[in-house]
Amino acid sequence: MFFRRLSSVWVVAILVMVSLLPHFTMPADGAPAKQDLVAGAKKIAREQLKKFGDKYTSKIDPTRHMVFISALDEDHLNETIKLIEDYTDAQRRTLLTSKPAWNITIILPTVDDYTPLAPGKDIIGFYNPAGRRLTSIDKGRVLIHEFTHALHHADMASVKQVHPPWVSEGLATLFESSEISPSGLTGEVDMRLAVLKKAIAEKKMIPLDDLVAMGHERFMKQSILAYSQSRYLMLYLQETGRLKQWYGRYKKDFTSDPNGKKTLEWALGSKLKKFEARWHKWLGELKLPAATSKRGSGRLGLEFKNDRRGAKVIALKKDGAAEVAGRIKVGDIITEFNGVKIKTAVQLASAIRSAGADRTVKVKLIRRGRSKTVLQPLGSQKTGC
Repeated sequence: MFFRRLSSVWVVAILVMVSLLPHFTMPADGAPAKQDLVAGAKKIAREQLKKFGDKYTSKIDPTRHMVFISALDEDHLNETIKLIEDYTDAQRRTLLTSKPAWNITIILPTVDDYTPLAPGKDIIGFYNPAGRRLTSIDKGRVLIHEFTHALHHADMASVKQVHPPWVSEGLATLFESSEISPSGLTGEVDMRLAVLKKAIAEKKMIPLDDLVAMGHERFMKQSILAYSQSRYLMLYLQETGRLKQWYGRYKKDFTSDPNGKKTLEWALGSKLKKFEARWHKWLGELKLPAATSKRGSGRLGLEFKNDRRGAKVIALKKDGAAEVAGRIKVGDIITEFNGVKIKTAVQLASAIRSAGADRTVKVKLIRRGRSKTVLQPLGSQKTGC
């Protein structure tokens, strides 16, 4: 039996996942013929390779309607394609069943090519629904999050709907930390739970009536809490066996219930205000995961964020390469990795990805105001970037 656990990561300094809801487009009447999609995929590949240059390669998945444009080495690219394929097939068995009526372009660029494309300096992956294009420097949690947006886009388009942020981000955050198995996808407890436990203790939770009514702008103003609450609403629905039933009913009743409140109350069996006490109790009984890992950096086992001097280490993954070696500490600011100068978290993620696996690299860092160089072993290629 095949099982794969997607990386369970929570970014302390909020990583804004870009959801360009005004640009979601509905399909034209009649799906294009398969041969038209294949011809379209080849055209996309030619255009993107011309744009990015000789250091890029392309691969087309005609069955799942995907075009990969990549600066990764062949092994990395094949691993990433396998992850996306397995995730897509598992998602079909779980919730988002509609095949895209178009090709999804997945661009895996170098950090130099990614930087001018990124909507913000802390964003290491994003989906642009207008171009039906996903661009990511990450190969783990963020990639899966944004790819879920791409599949959800196709599912919405199949019924000519645009769902509110709590649904779109709730599904993307649910499945970004999930397990793939023969039965489909199962969301897991992640570090966003800590946000909710703190908010409950401080009585700062967003009332669910307000959450489901939020437009994109209001949602993003409270993004840390809004993302977390949306995810754990979805996880509650999944763990109580109601997620698929709720989603099907919501799409069916969308015209009369566009924000999903009535359908959610139907699935929960009570008004949202009454349900909140039961939900808070359920959240309180959930246990936080023992360890976290960093977006796309499994070979090192770090969680890090931007710092004006480089990338600051904010957590070590239990039994990860960094923790085992004991040479990199929480609070260290990494300024150079394997000969690459590091000024941002994006650059460090890219440098780790490019460094290879099962080898030792030189890391320059600042610890308590003093410069230091350490030799750091990297983990297996199978663990991520």
